[in-house]
Amino acid sequence: MTSARRLAGYTLDDWERLEPAEGHRVELVDGRFVVNAAPAVAHQRVADRLCRLLDDAVADGGMEAVTAVGVRIAPGLGYIPDLVVCTELVETPTVAVELVALAVEVVSPSTARRDRLEKPAAFAAAGVPAFWRVEIGGVDGPIIYCYRLDQDVYVEVATLRAGATGTADVPGGMTVTVDPADLIGSRRPGS
Repeated sequence: MTSARRLAGYTLDDWERLEPAEGHRVELVDGRFVVNAAPAVAHQRVADRLCRLLDDAVADGGMEAVTAVGVRIAPGLGYIPDLVVCTELVETPTVAVELVALAVEVVSPSTARRDRLEKPAAFAAAGVPAFWRVEIGGVDGPIIYCYRLDQDVYVEVATLRAGATGTADVPGGMTVTVDPADLIGSRRPGS
């Protein structure tokens, strides 16, 4: 296992060589390793179900949706979004930001500031065409906020609320239709 020996000055190469302990996600922020606990089950359920929907929606366009892949954004900056839609098949643990058409964050209490502010700003600055933020802690169920890049900033183009089926555009000319309520809870008949 690779271990950190200094506090800062790490590179994308250092990040890619890192072998984090199981149950942790390690991101590279301003040349420093930031360790986060692995997502809770409800969080991961939402990300996995949304990933399946997006993967099905973009497959005909030669794109792929994947969860928890590292994105190389800039020197000293690498994030692990909850899911990304890539313009090519992903075969490596990290991808260049240029291959990301959509980044999605499912907001966690421990990373809310980063999920809501820092990551979208970094993805926008890097030119990622779309960003979605999923809030799962609301009383009425999950809400998906869909943003499109417009002159280096994200502008909200759709809000999908639990209990109502809605459609959102995905870069590449595709759409996905979802009721955010379907992203949580049991999928077993009769439950």
